[in-house]
Amino acid sequence: MALDVNRWLKYAKARLDTAVNQGNASLDRLEAEREADLADKPWLRSDRTAPTLDEAKARIEWEAEEQRRRADEDGAPPTAGDPSGRPPPTTAGDAEHESARLELERREQASAARLEEIRRELGVEDPPAGAPPEDGQR
Repeated sequence: MALDVNRWLKYAKARLDTAVNQGNASLDRLEAEREADLADKPWLRSDRTAPTLDEAKARIEWEAEEQRRRADEDGAPPTAGDPSGRPPPTTAGDAEHESARLELERREQASAARLEEIRRELGVEDPPAGAPPEDGQR
């Protein structure tokens, strides 16, 4: 039984061509989707560190229209900010402050959960509400 190397090479070439063609088709589809997204969002094409006035204006108008569209779909009025009523961050400082606040809240929740776990393991009751915290010095 002789090995037909030429047959195996043709098979491998066909498999490779198929894989490359599928990859090219996938890239073409993704590029078309990206171009469709960029058509209404010129600020995404910008490679500057700060947006131009036209880009900022276009983004603000697009986001306002997007909020109106979502409100129409949901049947609810558009809201500015999160459900807590805080306005969305508008500057880098506001965004940094908001992320620090969120991190602090996350840490508080984690520490409260750890404290509850420790109390449960030791069989200690929660202190009564309004009682001053014990500082370990008596």
